[in-house]
Amino acid sequence: MTLQRRDLREEMAPQMKSKRLVSLTLAAAALAFASPAFADDGEHDPDEVKLSTLWYLHSIYGSRPEGNYSAFRVGRGYLTAKLQPEDYFAARITLDAHQNDEGDMAVRLKYLYGQFFFGDLGSIVTDTNLEYGLVHTPWLDYEEHINHYRMQGTMFVERNNLFNSADFGLTLGGLFGKKLDDEYTKKVSKYYPGTFGSFAVGVYNGGGYHAEEANENKTVEGRVSVRPLGPILPNLQLSYFGLYGKGNTEEAPDWQVHAGMASFEHEYFVLSATYSAGKGNQKGDQVAADGEASRFAGYSGFAEVKFPWIDSSLIGRYDRFDWDTDGGPAPTQRFVWGAAYHFYGHNAILVDWDWLIDEDQSEPVEKTVKATLQVSLP
Repeated sequence: MTLQRRDLREEMAPQMKSKRLVSLTLAAAALAFASPAFADDGEHDPDEVKLSTLWYLHSIYGSRPEGNYSAFRVGRGYLTAKLQPEDYFAARITLDAHQNDEGDMAVRLKYLYGQFFFGDLGSIVTDTNLEYGLVHTPWLDYEEHINHYRMQGTMFVERNNLFNSADFGLTLGGLFGKKLDDEYTKKVSKYYPGTFGSFAVGVYNGGGYHAEEANENKTVEGRVSVRPLGPILPNLQLSYFGLYGKGNTEEAPDWQVHAGMASFEHEYFVLSATYSAGKGNQKGDQVAADGEASRFAGYSGFAEVKFPWIDSSLIGRYDRFDWDTDGGPAPTQRFVWGAAYHFYGHNAILVDWDWLIDEDQSEPVEKTVKATLQVSLP
């Protein structure tokens, strides 16, 4: 009987996927017609659904040991709808269109949550809020608002398959101190603008937003970011992230991540340095022969130099990552450099070079040159 049910599920899987794709597409269309507004001015109308898009459209030429390749690809196609009927409550849905390994287009949910705003809890902890559902996890949304080049590729910890940016659960976040003044938020960054920093902590299934939970364990994650000099030098932030859980398999190997980052954001440049160490990963597939989770360590550096008078930027990034296990993946290094032209808000064209080096080999295992159009509206 079990085998029959399994066979039936396998036979029905393509139809179910097709139905889900149609349903999500229809939902996106319904959202598009639900509201004529397409601007976010910081205020909210209780009857207004605000839409936004974020698309990464690529043209890639690359080389691997088995040969060269070239392709036009859709890296990501996000469509977001937000509704805030009350000052204390909002809702969000984000559809994520992407190409799978076979080149076929697929649509899934990236975010689907209700959000409660609690305001200030005294003068120290301010602007608190809670997301419940398919939510942001504490680290990657923060890092991606320092390194704004997610269009080039995923951030250091995600690119090395430690975890991704959303999960089923709840996230509590807020700021330390009042918000920074308009001069900083307009010229440098409006994100996570606490005078003395910000925080986020949450509990999650642990499988991420595109995997079914394979065990009953829950993952606890938290981030604390401080501006040690407060309003004297708000550009400088020091951040710690911790994660404790189990890999998403029935065997549930240990999964622990510790990361620290120092960052400096300025009107004309951005610098960040990250170090991460721990054991295991979200998928639960990095284990030794005895079933114990493999340990890892790595570090990353990112730099952006801005030329606002010509709407341009230069970026550079270096990653090194090592799974400390016999017979496992060799240590890798990644070199990224690129040039971007910015136009109409957050829209941009980026040309980048990305080299991945396996330290066991003398030549890069992959080299790519990529042109990306980022479409970000409004």
